[in-house]
Amino acid sequence: MLWNASALNGYPIKANDGQVGTVAGLIYDPSDWAIRWLVADTGDWLSRRQALLPISALGQPDPESHLLPVNLTMRQVEDCPDIDTSKPLSPATETLFRNHYNISPGPGRLPGNDAIALAPLQILPVVSVARDTNGQGPLLNSLSDITGISIEATDGDVGHSEDFLIDTALWQVRYLTVHSSRWWTGETRLISPQSIEWVDWARSIIHLNVTCQKVKNSPPYVAADTADGAFEELFDTYYGIRWVRR
Repeated sequence: MLWNASALNGYPIKANDGQVGTVAGLIYDPSDWAIRWLVADTGDWLSRRQALLPISALGQPDPESHLLPVNLTMRQVEDCPDIDTSKPLSPATETLFRNHYNISPGPGRLPGNDAIALAPLQILPVVSVARDTNGQGPLLNSLSDITGISIEATDGDVGHSEDFLIDTALWQVRYLTVHSSRWWTGETRLISPQSIEWVDWARSIIHLNVTCQKVKNSPPYVAADTADGAFEELFDTYYGIRWVRR
């Protein structure tokens, strides 16, 4: 199921033995747009206020009970390392959390799930990602860091990022939602991560590898509807992208 990232914010998080807080953010890997960690606001329960929870422990959000189950104990969350979520997550800090939760190196997806890779039908540029000062790996950022920032196509501005559609079965960003009052009213356009060439963090700009006209003519997405298989096939065909399980 695809969820708006903004709809998950504030969702109560239920551990095996009690509630541990609410969803405060999602941290993604810019190299493949996989969600790697969930930021939990622990409220008054813990003095640190925020904690990182591994994606491998997450269940599926339940819109009826309005809960996000996690396969952790309250003690595991309480004893996790401290984290400054105002900064990108470095490989060294991520290692501390992996050791705490006993997670082997890698994306940390749910056991038994197939990995999903983006297989382009045409050659697309590789996304440039920021790396830690030792060059050991990419810095992981929160989706909130790129929410609301400008989006530029190869030939001009197309608007700004508004939200993200997350595949919660695999915890991966499938689409960015784009807002542009200049070109369309009452409609939303989606951008695939494969259309992102690089992010200029200094100027807060997402650079695309497609033209303004390509975005403008893309299939409109109505937020109240579900991005079902028919829409995804139409969208992926339009941009020449296909998803492959492996």
